[in-house]
Amino acid sequence: MRKYEIAALFCGVTAVWLSPALAQQAVQTPQALFNAAQAASEQGDWPNAVTGFRAALAAVKPTARSAPVIHSRLANALQQTRNLAAAEQEATLSVRGFAAQNVVKDDDLSFAYFLLGNIHRGGPDNEHAIAEYQQALASAVDTTSAALMPLRYGLALATITAKPDLTASAIDAILADQTYLKTLPKTDQADLYSLRSLADLNRGQAKAAAGYIEKALDLTGRTTTKVTLRQVRVRGNAALVYSRLGNQENVRQYLTYSGAGHVPDSDWLLAAEKKLPVCDDQVGPTDFAVVEFSIGDDGQAIGANAVYASRPGPVGAVFATAVKGWRWQPEVLAKLNAFWRSSIRVEVRCVKQPPLLDLSDSFRDATAAWLTKAGYDPSLSKSAFNPTAAAAGTLPAMLAAFWKANGDRAAAASKLDAALVSAKAPIEVRGFFLFVAAAPQHGESRRAYALAHARNLTAALQTLDHQVGAERVQAWLQTEIALALETGNALPAARTTLQRVVATPTTALGGDDPIRSIAVLHLALIDKRSGNAALADQRIKDAGIDAEQCSLLDVRPVPRNTDISSSAFPTEAMRWHFEGNVREAFDIGPDGRVENVRTVLSYPPFVFGSATEKAVAQFRYLPPTLDNKVLGCVGKTVNVNYRLPE
Repeated sequence: MRKYEIAALFCGVTAVWLSPALAQQAVQTPQALFNAAQAASEQGDWPNAVTGFRAALAAVKPTARSAPVIHSRLANALQQTRNLAAAEQEATLSVRGFAAQNVVKDDDLSFAYFLLGNIHRGGPDNEHAIAEYQQALASAVDTTSAALMPLRYGLALATITAKPDLTASAIDAILADQTYLKTLPKTDQADLYSLRSLADLNRGQAKAAAGYIEKALDLTGRTTTKVTLRQVRVRGNAALVYSRLGNQENVRQYLTYSGAGHVPDSDWLLAAEKKLPVCDDQVGPTDFAVVEFSIGDDGQAIGANAVYASRPGPVGAVFATAVKGWRWQPEVLAKLNAFWRSSIRVEVRCVKQPPLLDLSDSFRDATAAWLTKAGYDPSLSKSAFNPTAAAAGTLPAMLAAFWKANGDRAAAASKLDAALVSAKAPIEVRGFFLFVAAAPQHGESRRAYALAHARNLTAALQTLDHQVGAERVQAWLQTEIALALETGNALPAARTTLQRVVATPTTALGGDDPIRSIAVLHLALIDKRSGNAALADQRIKDAGIDAEQCSLLDVRPVPRNTDISSSAFPTEAMRWHFEGNVREAFDIGPDGRVENVRTVLSYPPFVFGSATEKAVAQFRYLPPTLDNKVLGCVGKTVNVNYRLPE
């Protein structure tokens, strides 16, 4: 940040710059407070800068000429400490303060707008960010190339997919001053050429983009194995450019030398809590974007920004907004080097419908509500419970041991259940933790995993035998057992279990309860599999289930053939030693065939999507139907992991 001599703004105060030590002895003057805070800021001591600027603000009137300046400096310090909400508030107060004083040209005003642009860039407020960067440029007093460079660069980032023409003009304004450009390090020059290539790429001018990206590659190198984040981004952009030009060999080369698809722990993406946007008027099924982001130490996605979108406009911001909400448990990131967490790119598309109602949702919500009422962290995550902070034998200690149990959770689940009984936890809470504990740790195949899951759930169910008021929880667990048995192709056992659920009295399990509806639908599936389609339809009609009701439920079709052989691993991806994760979305027709397969999430971009779509198109299911209309099977998704052999 530039250093300004602002002492004259403090009426009646002599301009004296003090060392931090002397400033502490003279805290009674606003100027001394400001000086100490500014010194801390220049040293990168952001916590003390925040404290100092707050003290300076408290020492002057809100209407003082110096107040908006201090608000601007405080906003910067807060942003550096990742307190973005407070930074936004202070930058806004700075802008309002300058406006109240009729100041339209001031470098601190420009900086406040710049900070607001940084905060709003890439998400739902990206349009505001564009306007704020433009205001930052318009209000700057220092118009040298060096002073305007960060403002123009920020504008270029905000407009890269929304208004790529503006991106091109902003970067061209920097490149036009060749004298200044040559004073920049080669990595900075390469970054500018690289961003300029994305402007042309997002304008549909891939050949022109190639010219700029080649300049960037010349400056940073193409195939070095020791890389900086700048090189990672330049090579990632090169892969983007050449994917649009259809040069797949270059795509694989530059992705390889950016590190994409070669991180030590390739399961990190699967472990995220991540939602994709639902297709609507802004983004359709054919739209996609490549979003770049980082993962903070707290597991939160930060700095999400679309670097390429299938068309200019709001598409990129919609996908970047979705990625901003992604979250990882911190312990999941332990094997993912902090360097690789700093620059991740994924290819994303929208899904046709929001997440459907899962049978476990109401029990999860009940558990979170009870934990909150009892004074515990309701996040239901491993990191929420610290065993060293809880007295042995207490419920918090049992929760911590449960979440942090390695391998088989059965022993920890038994102790936790005993603690929940002592704490008089609702039966829904006990059922939820028993359900979580029943998930197998490993499975040699989908069928083996499903049958192990059914066995574990059956053991969990026995824990609730003869418990007063447990009928609904028992019906839920029985339904989950039946679904696992279906996946394991044990249909007779699944039928018997589902019949017990349907026989539950309506006083314990309502006639329109989602658990009963799912059980009826799956009984009908087994009827149809047995060749009795008429009985299947009659069963659904007698239960009063209609297609609209089912559109809200996570009706799981029975998989008949959902295997992906090793031959689906693209040969060229294997040659370049890529690993990755892909999520495919698709519909299921009345005949069980898969339709409309689309890659909705892919890491790394442009490597595994096409091959996975071909493989998933061969899947076959037994879907629940009513009057030959598929119930609840539109917009299904499946995750596919690509791992190299040991």
